[in-house]
Amino acid sequence: MNYKQSAEEILNAIGGEENLDAMAHCATRLRLVLNDESLVNEEALNNMDVVKGTFSTGGQYQIIIGSGTGE
Repeated sequence: MNYKQSAEEILNAIGGEENLDAMAHCATRLRLVLNDESLVNEEALNNMDVVKGTFSTGGQYQIIIGSGTGE
């Protein structure tokens, strides 16, 4: 897994740095506060091997990250 490339792809898929208001993470999730969730390219995110899923709740857009299978 190329972490830098994956991070750049995720950043592009969420609408770029200017769409990111705040972020936090744990071992398996990125928790993002976005300025405009409509800019997120969910298809691009879900086509990434490193992304196991996405959802939005409570003002946070969460991306589940992992290197294994999502099944």
